[in-house]
Amino acid sequence: MTLDTSISIITTAICLFCGHLLLLRRRDTGVYLPLALLFLFQGVSTGVATMAEEYDPNGMGILFRISILVGGLETTLPFLLWVYVRALTTEGQPGRIPKLRYHVIAIICVVMLFWSLLLLPDEFDAVELQDDDPRALGFVVIALAVLLADFVFRAMIATYIYLIIRRLLAYRTRLKDVFASTENRELTWIWVILICMVVYFCVSIAFTVSIVSGFVAEEAHGTWLPTLNAFALLGLFWALGVWGLRQRPGMTRQSVVATPEPDNPKPRKYEKSALDDDRLQRIARKVEAAMAKDILYRDPNLSLWDLAKHIGVTSHYVSQALNTHLNKSFFDLVNGWRIKDAIEQLNATDETILAIAYDVGFNSRSAFYKAFKRETGQTPSDLRK
Repeated sequence: MTLDTSISIITTAICLFCGHLLLLRRRDTGVYLPLALLFLFQGVSTGVATMAEEYDPNGMGILFRISILVGGLETTLPFLLWVYVRALTTEGQPGRIPKLRYHVIAIICVVMLFWSLLLLPDEFDAVELQDDDPRALGFVVIALAVLLADFVFRAMIATYIYLIIRRLLAYRTRLKDVFASTENRELTWIWVILICMVVYFCVSIAFTVSIVSGFVAEEAHGTWLPTLNAFALLGLFWALGVWGLRQRPGMTRQSVVATPEPDNPKPRKYEKSALDDDRLQRIARKVEAAMAKDILYRDPNLSLWDLAKHIGVTSHYVSQALNTHLNKSFFDLVNGWRIKDAIEQLNATDETILAIAYDVGFNSRSAFYKAFKRETGQTPSDLRK
């Protein structure tokens, strides 16, 4: 058994194990199902391909044809990863995917082109073909179909990487509109996965080009190239399994029922109408009072929904008041009050910096230092000195 075969077996085991665990989850099934399918499809495809290489390395028998059929599942992997990230960053329950038919059509086209390999006859050897052999034309057509499938699939990977990056950037902005502490919701690990995907994508293209052009020796095709590819695939799915199994949706919303404003005699009509300047100013004053008098910012898990419930209006109206009258995101507002409180404590008490950071509502020392430096231009230690 070669090294790349052993690595492929390990990858298969990891993928099937992670997929099985994700399918057993009863909460947030709409989030975890795409990731579970991603692991299962990759595990089955890698496992069958490994069996075909081990027990039928030179033939075109049944194992080869099964590996071709199952290998079509890998075409869905970039799409499934994007669907997973989309569900993970959606506020509330994931909705229907817009223009789903275009994604499905692209996947079906690539799979059908790839499955053209099934048309190859048993005991087929392209090296022995002569120019006048009637099978030569068929072989050329199949080869072109597979190359086209490879090109379209790589274009799909690049497209979904772009869509995931755009989604993550929008999600990061939205986090600051909803949460005062975002360090545990940033999904930084997905950026690591994306970097691994980009590296793997670029390396695979470089190897494909070098093989087609003859730059890489033919002996390498069956030695270190498969091993390097197997290592890269193992690292990618191992990292995805480590973080994906423990990741919870970042925009999980609490069930908050907003009570009407006490000075509003018709709350239903008010909820359906657009807010005028006076009402927005009233909400802005309530927000400031919740911070100054009720010290709401000291809650380390404070969210926009909590603040909306506290002052008795909907989160949409609170967000509108923050943007139009206070010119701040929820994140900047709350952390601004926290830093103001921290400055007072640093000047008036002998408490440790870490104790002050936790007291004013921060969840970690690093988040406190980062916010403090952004607000004041110096560190807490410099201020105290």
